[in-house]
Amino acid sequence: MIIEQQMIEGKGSEFRHGDNGDQFEYHKPPTPPPWPYSNVPELTALIHLKVTVYFFSTVLQFQLHRHLCRVSGQFDPNDTSRPLHKCDIYRKPQAGNVLKEIMRHGSSLTWNEVLSRATGENRLDGTAVRDFFRPLEEWLRNENLRTQEYPGWIYDGDYCKQSIETAGLYVRGGYYNTSSRARSQLFTIILLIIFIANLI
Repeated sequence: MIIEQQMIEGKGSEFRHGDNGDQFEYHKPPTPPPWPYSNVPELTALIHLKVTVYFFSTVLQFQLHRHLCRVSGQFDPNDTSRPLHKCDIYRKPQAGNVLKEIMRHGSSLTWNEVLSRATGENRLDGTAVRDFFRPLEEWLRNENLRTQEYPGWIYDGDYCKQSIETAGLYVRGGYYNTSSRARSQLFTIILLIIFIANLI
């Protein structure tokens, strides 16, 4: 279409620098919003599977691992000499018996019924993840105190503002769209006219 437009305007017989770029610019696919920091990766989207399945299975895996370690005597939450991250259930018959009990039912029971029969817990419990990573959490806490780092996000207002201005967008009500600016200016002008009319 750009080539036909250039031919109509009389530019078809000469080659200008950037003509090819105009063609690519016209046919370029949609691009993601600008990401001002090239060293920070964007989060990937998993479209082949619901992400909640990954979350669910990870929490359940840590929960089952903690129970198997307790049963085999490898983990005690009150004993610092037997942390969860050093637990080894290889060739532990107690852990094997619990796994047999879990697998024996197959798909005849729901996951929370199987979990309740095997471990005595009938819901997901994320504390097992914290138990496993407790040494890392303590090290990070001490390292942050030593280096005086602030764990968390510090709002400076510049990151989002710069990203929005780079994209030429206007924010109104949490949505990014370019037409909001014109509508808000029109609304402001109408309110100003009504206000002045009431004064007269």
